[in-house]
Amino acid sequence: MTENSEKKNIALPLPFFLFQLWENQKTGKLLLNPGPYGRLFCLVNGELTPVKEYFPEKDFLDWLLEIKKIEAPLRLNRQLIGSENMKSVVAVLIEHGFLSAEEALQLTAEFLSSRLTDYFSLPEVRLSFEEEQFREEDIIIKGIFIPEVILRGFRKIFRLENLASFLPSEKELIFRQVPGYARKLNLKSPEFYLWNQLQSPKTFGHLLEQSWLGPTETKKALLALACLKLVEFNLNQGLLENDDRAGCLDLGKNLALFNEKSTFISRYLAKKLGPVAFSLIEKCYREIQEYLDPTFQNLEIRPDGSFEPRAMLKMSLNDLNLEAKKNLLQGFDEILTAELLLIKKNLGNKHEETVANHLRKI
Repeated sequence: MTENSEKKNIALPLPFFLFQLWENQKTGKLLLNPGPYGRLFCLVNGELTPVKEYFPEKDFLDWLLEIKKIEAPLRLNRQLIGSENMKSVVAVLIEHGFLSAEEALQLTAEFLSSRLTDYFSLPEVRLSFEEEQFREEDIIIKGIFIPEVILRGFRKIFRLENLASFLPSEKELIFRQVPGYARKLNLKSPEFYLWNQLQSPKTFGHLLEQSWLGPTETKKALLALACLKLVEFNLNQGLLENDDRAGCLDLGKNLALFNEKSTFISRYLAKKLGPVAFSLIEKCYREIQEYLDPTFQNLEIRPDGSFEPRAMLKMSLNDLNLEAKKNLLQGFDEILTAELLLIKKNLGNKHEETVANHLRKI
């Protein structure tokens, strides 16, 4: 991200970029569609926050009329109602009894959230973010939890064309995740239903076929869960989309790296659980093997947790065609993700985080 007054244009879709700002606890100004008709939103430590200097009072009044919090004839001209010395329209609303102080301040946050999520349905939104520190006295109320804003935004979406590229392929496995902030999220019934369907990994095609939500709502809920990292897929997507790079990969070296990670997971589980660890890992692999590419029928698990291709495949590993190489790379990620979920299930979130950090170093 940029420092101080430097600005940076962003290529990510709005909800995914918002989540990135929240994850990184960024403070500054988010500008949508920079230009004379752009809109500005402030974030403090990654949370959407009303800030005095940048708060659009006129738009706020129009919104209050729109949601019928104030009556249409009321124009709140400060001179007409004797409030010319008041510093803000919010103060006028409170002073003259149109809204209570608590409600008026809370509505400033709801207004910003509503205006921001309106942009989720637009096909193209140009984004710019500028880091800036705000004075404590300029912050109107505590910021809004951005993951909740993102959920609201996805629920407003009625066309998915601009986000279709973020969906997995039909044969791709989807894994449920349970990050620490999951308990703070107010999942509505469609999102909660889909999240529950993924207690065991499923391919995207199978999920679409079985879901009671229908394809459009299933895709919408899945995108929301993926944006908030409540489900995981596409772990190697950047690499898989680069055909030239995938075509020249040494898959023998990739298999060795995959085996190093898988062996570490096996040793870690064995240290914590004893001899039963290998049986758990083998069962975990067999459960997802049917969802993997047929190439994985030629991969056998060893007692140390590593994988051995049968002799014929081992000799021709780098002679596989481009599609088979992609499938092999994707399968490596899916096996490791399933093994990490096994650690989470048997040892808990902290152990999963410890192992995941070590795998990143490898």
